[in-house]
Amino acid sequence: MTQVLIATALWLAVIGLIILRGHGAADRSTINATASVGVGLSLNISPLYMTVDAWLGGHNLTGLIANIAIIFGMSSLARAVARASNEQIWLSKLVLGPRRTWLTVAITVAAISAIAFSQVEMEGTSARFMIDYGDQLAAALYSGVQHVYFGAVTASLAIICAREAKRVRGAKRLATIVLMLGGAIQTVSCVDVLVMDASHVAGYEGVLTAAQSIYDYVNAISFLLITAGFVLLPLGRLIDNRSDNRRSAHLLGMLTQAWERAQNLKPLGPQVEKSDDHGSALYRLIVEVRDVQATVGHGFTLTTDEAAALDEAERHLMGEHPPVRAHA
Repeated sequence: MTQVLIATALWLAVIGLIILRGHGAADRSTINATASVGVGLSLNISPLYMTVDAWLGGHNLTGLIANIAIIFGMSSLARAVARASNEQIWLSKLVLGPRRTWLTVAITVAAISAIAFSQVEMEGTSARFMIDYGDQLAAALYSGVQHVYFGAVTASLAIICAREAKRVRGAKRLATIVLMLGGAIQTVSCVDVLVMDASHVAGYEGVLTAAQSIYDYVNAISFLLITAGFVLLPLGRLIDNRSDNRRSAHLLGMLTQAWERAQNLKPLGPQVEKSDDHGSALYRLIVEVRDVQATVGHGFTLTTDEAAALDEAERHLMGEHPPVRAHA
């Protein structure tokens, strides 16, 4: 049931990203990577796993394919966040760095997983692969190498988002925090899996049972948070852009009279035309008004409100947010 919930959330996320792409707020690579994770998680649903693996000959290849799809999809999503951020750490440079480095590491992990998988002694299809065969060293290596890499990816994601959350504002900040929490909890989940792998091989049943009970909760929560975060990022970008555009329109209205007076003193070209891109119009207005201030000097003055609005417009275009005004 948990796998169904997570997979459903991933596919809803794909649909949401496709809708947001129509508004220019999500790109195709993000949609493809999310779909890759969705395929991997869907293949882990027991009935579907059993059906697909029967088609593949009953050798549990479905599990290998599913895990590789999740690894490449999630690392691609985390890499997109890392590239868009100004924050970089040594771990992200290793597992999410330049395309060649990222692919080399991911392919190496997939290759080691496949080799270890081939050494596991198994009997037919098993929807509980690690429970049935996890006491074998090859199975522990198969799971372990994936979760060491996956943990490094999600830890990088969490750290980058934690640093980025201090810099961004608005709806994007909420999305970044949600993504940070998802990455951090998934890192804990990966460590928990490594504990399960080691305890299973060593025969520590009590430790294995305790670690399994933790995994059942943290893995589901982390994937739901990560899914929500990757949908909220483009949605937050869309909300913030619209909010910025409204603020630009408001400032344009406050400064239009000043621009018209400046136009009378010094020809500045065609009047600022109305369009949906209020930010570009505001930028032009600021440049031209400041130009008249510099060339005409005391012959051109602004009212107190206009001067304050002009300063606020400059801060706005630099990405600064308006100060919070205290209530009397």
